[in-house]
Order: sequence, then C-alpha cells, then structure tokens
Amino acid sequence: MREAVVALASQLIRTDTAGHGEEKAVNLLAPLLARAGFDVSTVPWSPERTSLVARWNGGGAFVLSGHVDTVPYGDAEWKHGPLSADQDGDRLFGRGSSDMKGGVAAIVLAATAAARRNARGFTVVLTAGEETGCGGAQTILETGLMQPPEILIVGESTSNAVRLGHKGASWFEVTTSGFSAHGSRPDLGVNAIEPLADAITALRAVGQGAVHAELGARTTSVGTIRGGSQTNLVPDHARMTVDVRPVPGASSEPVRTLLERFGRVDSVLELPAVWSPTESPVTQTIVDLVAAITGRRDDPRGVSYFTDAAVLDPSLSRSFIVGPGDPDQPHTTNESVSMRLLEQAVSIYDELLDAWDRKAFG
Repeated sequence: MREAVVALASQLIRTDTAGHGEEKAVNLLAPLLARAGFDVSTVPWSPERTSLVARWNGGGAFVLSGHVDTVPYGDAEWKHGPLSADQDGDRLFGRGSSDMKGGVAAIVLAATAAARRNARGFTVVLTAGEETGCGGAQTILETGLMQPPEILIVGESTSNAVRLGHKGASWFEVTTSGFSAHGSRPDLGVNAIEPLADAITALRAVGQGAVHAELGARTTSVGTIRGGSQTNLVPDHARMTVDVRPVPGASSEPVRTLLERFGRVDSVLELPAVWSPTESPVTQTIVDLVAAITGRRDDPRGVSYFTDAAVLDPSLSRSFIVGPGDPDQPHTTNESVSMRLLEQAVSIYDELLDAWDRKAFG
C-alpha cells in the first residue's frame, strides 16, 4: 500500500495547482474513482479550476474531503523542487505534499478499496480554491450533490492525530479617503493613512471576548496596508486588511464595529468556527479507531488553520480533521510528508469507512 499511495501522491505533487489548474488534478483522480464504480461529478468553480464529488452506492452522509489546490512556491530556493516529488529517507518532497495532496491520495485509495468490498454509501469531495477561502466547496454546496454530513473527515495536516475543529476566519478590508496636498503643506490636505494608524491602535484595546476551552481566544491581525503614491504627496486614499479568527462565543462583529469608526469596511471572507464536541460518542469512537492504528492517543484539540469543513458541515459540529501531513509543513519551503504516515492514513480512512459500513457510529 505504501508504494501505491506514494505513487499517487507523487503524481499529484507533480501536477501544478498553485492557485490555478485544479482541473488537471481532478482529471487525474476522477478516472480512478469512476473505474471503481463511483458516480463522479465535476463541479467548475472558475476556468480550469474544478472540484469533484464522487458518490458510492448513491452517496451518503459519511464524507471524506480534501482540497487539490496549493499555495504558491514562494521566492526562496528549494533544495527539492516544488514539483519534484523527490524522496529522501522517509520524506516525500514538494508543494502540497503535506497540504494536502498526500491526504487526498490516501482518501482516494481508501475510498476505492471500500468500493471493492461494496461498502455502504458514502461520498468523496475534492475541492478547488480552498487556500483562498473555500470557493470550490461553496460551489459544491450550491449544487446539492452532497447531503449534509453526519460525519465529515477532512484529510488536512495533523500527523494522523484527530483534531476536532478550528477557528473561523473573517477578513475585512478597511478603506479610507482623504484630500491630497503637497507634502510641505500637509495642513492643506487630509491624510488617508492616519485613520488607519488610529484603527491599529484601537484594535490593541478591542479585547478577545470569551475564550474557548480548546480553540483559545479570538485573534486579530493587521495583514496589509497600502496608501500613498510618493513621499511628498499627502495620500488621498488608503486601504488596510485585517484577519480576525473568531471562536465559538467570540464573534468577529466587535472588531468590524470598531473598524467602521475609521473607514468603510468590506467583508472579504467569512468562515465560521468549527467544533465537534469532545464528549460526543461519535468523537470517542473516531478517537478510539484512530488510536488503535497509530498507537497513540492525543488529547483532542483544534488546528490553527481553517478548512472546507466551515462550508461543507452546516452543523459546524460533525467534522473531524485527520491527515498524514505534518502540521508544521504547510506553506513552507521544501514542504514534505512522511511516507510512513501516508500509508498509515490509508489504513485510518479504510478503518473509518469500515466502521461506517458496520454502523459503529450509532
């Protein structure tokens, strides 16, 4: 099984989907699922950016999900090329190896194995555009091709530990306007950058709100500031983006309300927080099944990044993140994944599908 999952992950890594061209990865995976007997539907999101929904035995409320896009390679030089799929020891290198083409490969192989044993109906969802706000997942949701999941397994980077959710993501753009003047006579103009400076100072005092026991506190980060065209001209236009990560009990609204005091606020992205209760019988069953394969039992907690679960799980409480990628690898230069964990992930997804088949989740 290791040879098969490494080979498929390598094919995906060599397929450039860095913010474009997910259709190429879907065209690689769709025939594998179709030959196994899945009802495969492709869902365009934008030109050459396509997602996939594959339903076995009519589909079902057990959903395995991953994304096939990656972030860009960055400007630093890679020891192993981002599209190389080089192997070194136990590591498979390349952009997306951990985030999350390795997880996608494991999902597809486990799914086709379940089909060969004529498993109970389930669904595989592979998305475009996750890295920039889950656009492909939103398009899938609008098609009605998948039913609301009772259990959603997201194969993101956790080193095959079970994670129960993540913070939300609210991205705001704040725009201010002023009046230009010569830099030697700022008194004749209105500097559009200065209100943004005041907004940044005010953000430091906005507070965190309620702290979630597992996900922690809401965070707020200024991401970009743009304004002005040259040093000796008072800027008449400026723009700032702010990244807010809400948690259950602490929404992003207080931050938005504060920012509206300083300029026009537009919402760029709104993804809710996701959390599956620790004490849930389903949670405990999944933790037990995964621990039996990995040989370790971690305290269930959340991850720092957002996932398609924020879109694909309308309940926001039936999602479980478990995948072979290392949590410290996504978006890094020389990104890599453990081939041992790739093989282990196939066993995990296969066991979870078998438990669904046996109705072990109740």
